Amino acid sequence: MIAVWKRELRSYLKSPVGYVYLFLYLIIAGACFSLFNLANYSSDVSYYFYFSCYIMILVVPILTMKLFPEERKNKTDQILITAPISITKMVLGKFMAAYSMFLISLVPSIFCMGFLYFNGHVETGIMAGNYIGILLVGAAYIAIAMLMACITESQIIAFMMGFFTLLIFAICDILKTVINVSFVSKLINVISVSTRFEKLAQGLFDFSAIFYFISLTVVFLFLIIRIIDKRRWS
Repeated sequence: MIAVWKRELRSYLKSPVGYVYLFLYLIIAGACFSLFNLANYSSDVSYYFYFSCYIMILVVPILTMKLFPEERKNKTDQILITAPISITKMVLGKFMAAYSMFLISLVPSIFCMGFLYFNGHVETGIMAGNYIGILLVGAAYIAIAMLMACITESQIIAFMMGFFTLLIFAICDILKTVINVSFVSKLINVISVSTRFEKLAQGLFDFSAIFYFISLTVVFLFLIIRIIDKRRWS
């Protein structure tokens, strides 16, 4: 798993994909920080993190779109599948590489939040809740986008599928107000990301929300493992 993680992380740092991801995320997140905090002399961090979740809908598929389609295009997926490493470790290695890039993109926000924390009036619980929320949402979004990339050979299609799938998860609450059907409302309540993130963002350490994000991540990674395992024996 460590070998795969190092290989994929090195690939991010040697290809334009990693830098495009970092550039887009940091530029948009920086603009949000300037708009919501610096321009308004506000120490309210909720808007920054809330919009960061929406930024991830766009940038996370960029991060994951190369993980599997590139392997299949170059015919190196067969080498990985038949290598003396379990599929689980291979998938986890790729996931950890993408998540490492995500963590790197969050580093500048620590300085921004530190500036607000020491110069404004930010509650420690709210700050911690937002960071826990964004870390959990990031993990879930990466796992979801990885599954979309796993089922196609085209990086462009992987990006589009990842983008629209994450968009559905993110705007569930809006859909609930538009589609007034009991069954749909119950389904939306089950898969809604924003509702659970908002609880954490308010400083409420809701264990059901934390369990939801961890479960979402595990389920999608499990699906990826099963798809690759089936491909291995086909």
